[in-house]
Amino acid sequence: MRPDPDLSGGSASTAAWRQAIALGWMIAVLALLGVASMLTASREPDYSLAVQTVECRRVVPDAFEGQAKIFHLPFATRSNPGDRSHLECDFELRLTKDEARDAALLIPSFADAVAIQVNGRRIAMAELYMMRDLRFATLPAYVPNLAEVLEPGANQFKIMVSARPGRPIALDRIFIGPRDKLRPFYHARWFAAAVAPTVAVGAEIALACMFGLIWVARPRETEFGWLAAAMMLAALRGSVLIPDFGLGALERPFWNVLVGWEAAATLMFCRVLSGQRPGRWSWLLAVPPLAFTAIFVAWPPPEVVFWVLRAAVATVALYFTASTLILLRAAFRGDRDALLVSLGLVMVLVFLARDVMMVATADPSRVFLMRVAYTGFLATVATLMTLRFIRAMRKVDETADVLRERVAEVEAQLRETFEELRARREAEAVERERARLMRDLHDGLGGELASILALADSPDPSHREIAGHARAALTDMRLIIGSLEDYGGDLSLVLGAWRERAEPQLRASGLTLEWRVGDVPALETLGPAQALDVLRIVQEAVTNVVKHARATRVRVEVFADEDGVVVAVRDDGQELADAPFEAEGAGRGLGNMKARAERLGASLTVGRSDGETSVVLRLPAAPVGQGVGQGAGQGTEREAVS
Repeated sequence: MRPDPDLSGGSASTAAWRQAIALGWMIAVLALLGVASMLTASREPDYSLAVQTVECRRVVPDAFEGQAKIFHLPFATRSNPGDRSHLECDFELRLTKDEARDAALLIPSFADAVAIQVNGRRIAMAELYMMRDLRFATLPAYVPNLAEVLEPGANQFKIMVSARPGRPIALDRIFIGPRDKLRPFYHARWFAAAVAPTVAVGAEIALACMFGLIWVARPRETEFGWLAAAMMLAALRGSVLIPDFGLGALERPFWNVLVGWEAAATLMFCRVLSGQRPGRWSWLLAVPPLAFTAIFVAWPPPEVVFWVLRAAVATVALYFTASTLILLRAAFRGDRDALLVSLGLVMVLVFLARDVMMVATADPSRVFLMRVAYTGFLATVATLMTLRFIRAMRKVDETADVLRERVAEVEAQLRETFEELRARREAEAVERERARLMRDLHDGLGGELASILALADSPDPSHREIAGHARAALTDMRLIIGSLEDYGGDLSLVLGAWRERAEPQLRASGLTLEWRVGDVPALETLGPAQALDVLRIVQEAVTNVVKHARATRVRVEVFADEDGVVVAVRDDGQELADAPFEAEGAGRGLGNMKARAERLGASLTVGRSDGETSVVLRLPAAPVGQGVGQGAGQGTEREAVS
């Protein structure tokens, strides 16, 4: 039994809300994981191991600028566009012999490059990979073994920090202490800054390929295509697996221009998801990203890049805000999918605002949450779209099952109807053949037997007349039996069988039979009933010659012409009465022959030329009207052998 529609609809609604609640929890969990990763990455070792102050001076190319100043860590200096200066920071640290033997150095974050000298010896150098803004946080600098350069007592440290033109110089706290205490914090910061982004980018690439294949297979569902585009753009912007194509030497994060295209693809996805189809002006959404890309490729001055980047960030925020509003509008109309995605976008916007404020204040910690939030948003949307695709496939399967059941039912009904029709056709065919045989026996053999009985019962029976009717009855019976054989439409075989029976009788009557039957094409419409009609016409023509023509020779000709097959019976006897077939008293034999020819769809002509009387039957190659294929065996049998 099929479930009640109301009950099934309620069950489907309940299941949908369960999925909505599950996805809502997923968004919350992803947000908590992002915050947890930020807190984990920003945790610092024991504060007592940190260097509190450093003395720094600003250095410009080939010169020193200004006096040394005392800075409290962490610190960040603002820089002007085109500024290429860097800082050299010095501090002194006194260590015991045991502290120096097991000491390590950790700088959780810096911008953009750092070099470390201890007691005049360079021990480490690190530089951030800023090409694609991949990191959730800046990479740490870690020196696990300082024992080779440290000495008991006072040790001189020099930290040189530099940044790319137009970027602020930033230096986090410097921790010097036992390796066992610093290593866990280095691992946590490295996981947040390098491992997690790489895993997230790999997931984005896999999901982009999957949704791209779904869109290729189902091109009408464009939301999968836009989602695949957004994920692939995010992966291109943040994947270290994809080559730089020679752009790694540039001093600017060139791949970051993809953020605008990514935001535009996300906006198109949200529009399609909410039920809005792309309009004729949708291409205008690509104008701002295209303009930013063109300006960036043109290699403008640093001050122009400064404002272009801020305009790009504002455009991205505007696109995400528009996406959120579109989804919220659809959510108010009852679209649960739009509601869930809008919640994820709200989370993305909150974290984006936080990251913009962090950049604006030159925070040296550089722990960004936007990428965490956006990756979580994409994971949530991917899960949602996967569930949506699964639901669509389940509906397709259910529809296919219903269609299979209906097809099976219709097939069974058609099979039953076909069996009924076949049985009915077989019964009708048997009935038609039975009726034909009964007519043939009644009109031919029956008439002859009735004549025999009448002559036998007469006071003075004529044995010669009785014998003549008996021979006619025997001939008619042989014609009927012969017509039951299947000759495959070969008229030559049909007439050949008649010749074997008729030729001895013609010789006994003093007639010579001339046989001129050539090869003729098979007639597809020549069945048993049609063969009997042809034989009766030939037999009737020959009987007329024997009874009335006083001929010495009968010639049977069969040949093919462009219209079909011609059967002609010619004799050298006297001319018959010249009367049309329709005239009353013209003789039943000629009328029967014409009726049979009409049923065959053939033409019958009787004429005399060159001292011969000819009966010519022209059979068409195909049935015409109520001819061979349709009328035979169905019309009223009006004729009888005279």
